[in-house]
Amino acid sequence: MTPAARRPPYDVVALIFGLVLTCVAVGSLWSTFVGSINWSMVKIVSPLGLVAIGVLGLFLSRSRR
Repeated sequence: MTPAARRPPYDVVALIFGLVLTCVAVGSLWSTFVGSINWSMVKIVSPLGLVAIGVLGLFLSRSRR
């Protein structure tokens, strides 16, 4: 492959950090405008979300041939 045809590398750390902070911001906006946060739901959704973000990070950081 020529250098011009290569895809740009992903910054996986910035992606994961941005997704986590976006979730925090959405939670803050929800708390401000809608009302209280259902913490029992957060206990279920947050680990699943972190696993999904981790899998996405692993997928994007694998070496391409």
